Amino acid sequence: MTMIKNIVFDLGRVLYRFWPRDDLISLGYSDAKADELMDCIFHNPLWLDMDRGFYTLPEAVEKYCSDFPHLEAEIRRVLDDTWQDRVETIMPESLDFFYDVKARGFKTFVLSNWSGDGFDYIRKRDAFLFEKFDGIVVSGYEGVIKPEPEIYHRLLNRHGLVPGETLFIDDNDNNIASAKALGMYGIVFTNIAECKQNFETLTK
Repeated sequence: MTMIKNIVFDLGRVLYRFWPRDDLISLGYSDAKADELMDCIFHNPLWLDMDRGFYTLPEAVEKYCSDFPHLEAEIRRVLDDTWQDRVETIMPESLDFFYDVKARGFKTFVLSNWSGDGFDYIRKRDAFLFEKFDGIVVSGYEGVIKPEPEIYHRLLNRHGLVPGETLFIDDNDNNIASAKALGMYGIVFTNIAECKQNFETLTK
């Protein structure tokens, strides 16, 4: 029997949709152009630098355009003022799961790689959700990212969490491995049905 009391949620691809390639296709780009833009923008180390808080989105857009001048029009179109509302939206079944977790008395936390200005926007837009968490640790405010151990230590220490009483749900194997190395429980999120099944097993 486990003594899990705290549930830590990643955001992207756990509570929120984040499949930017689908957005590129919906904007009318061919598969080849979508792949090129994925490499240019989302697979670029600059994206992680935003997550670390080194750049705001407007600053990053200017750097992307400087580095890839032949794609400037596409970059500005993809990362315009509407892009977060297009790409980063709550997954209803995951939201229902979160509400169930809260109703069962678990404390809930966020641990997410997200740029500071990007998260500021989402937190304000979806205030009804974020006001229900007991604590939030976001990489863009911290200057460190998952799977670096430091960001997990900050979560645990800041909120007085015992690793053996804490379960982390994230879509990335490496992020879960780091959590487990610190004594936390972990679920690699692939879909909501499997997540709920694993959750029930671990919290019996």
